[in-house]
Amino acid sequence: MPLSDFVHSEPYTLGIELELQIINPPTNDLSQDSSLLIDSLKGVVTEGEVKHDITESMLEIATGVCADIGEAFSQLSGLRQHVLHSASQHHLTICGGGTHPFQKWQRQEVCQSERYNQTLELFGYLMKQATVFGQHVHVGCENEEDAIYLLHGLSRFVPHVIALSASSPYIQGGDTTYASSRLNIFSAFPDNGPAPFVSDWQEFKWMYQRLESSGIVQSMKDLHWDIRPSPNFGTIEVRVMDTPLTITRAVNIAGFIQALAHWLLSERPFVPRSEDYLLYRFNRFQASRFGFEGKLTDVRCGEQRTLAEDILPLLDTLAPYAAQLQATSALEAIEGYVRINDSDTRRIRQFISEGGLLTELIRKHCEIWATD
Repeated sequence: MPLSDFVHSEPYTLGIELELQIINPPTNDLSQDSSLLIDSLKGVVTEGEVKHDITESMLEIATGVCADIGEAFSQLSGLRQHVLHSASQHHLTICGGGTHPFQKWQRQEVCQSERYNQTLELFGYLMKQATVFGQHVHVGCENEEDAIYLLHGLSRFVPHVIALSASSPYIQGGDTTYASSRLNIFSAFPDNGPAPFVSDWQEFKWMYQRLESSGIVQSMKDLHWDIRPSPNFGTIEVRVMDTPLTITRAVNIAGFIQALAHWLLSERPFVPRSEDYLLYRFNRFQASRFGFEGKLTDVRCGEQRTLAEDILPLLDTLAPYAAQLQATSALEAIEGYVRINDSDTRRIRQFISEGGLLTELIRKHCEIWATD
């Protein structure tokens, strides 16, 4: 369908989507029961949404439009309670995390819908391998040109939010050695990574029309770039994060992105150039592989520092913008994560190094999700 006009939104409003794991005790493998849970919650959820994702072991919860992180936390907490109540009635549990550490992709069942069936026919087994779990954050934009500026401005900070959310070191029963292995699953898809460079909305529309007229896409939902404009919502959507183990961390990351957007649009500190993407995949890889210890290389001057070293002074820059958005607590929490290398990945590896089993790890994750 043709690209819709960009809906003008209240600047810096938030929407958060979290893809959750449906767990089947006592084996703590993934369950194939998202349709069962979604049907049971019809008419129960009054704020936000509970909906399908790619496979039947994935459950997505999403807020409505939120003014600040406090409202987002309240909505996500309410959705959590509804989902946990339904899950308990069906002898299931729920957890976060970017990957399930020992599920087998061959056992996954793709959700029955026309859209998913079409993508399954096109991508085959890759669809089942994409049973991984992410956080998406929408930020409201006053107009389409602000969205294009944020598309480029926020791309500089993709490594930062990957490191902050990393929670997927294990896949198929083994330690991948990555802080976030989830993003590697998408590397075979043709729309993986950054959106092609465009200088303004008119050029973006032209690019989309070329893709649509070629039959490659039918809507914006068919483009799974790391960051993409969402014209129907009037937002820019950041899509690279693992689902954290707690709602608290997910909301803090969203507050960080919200403050970044406010700073970027208020100060316009960068003039976007196509050359800025020269090192994009290298920096993205460093964050996925090493988390806070990954090396970030400045494409313009070649200076290198760790992501931890880059995040800490950035928080000082963002502080006044976060204060205007009631997001100061998010930056304070993130400073704590960075200073002591407090990542979900580190906690996961520590649990295993102390003798924990992967099955017990998932049980622990379900307990964490229910309480924090």
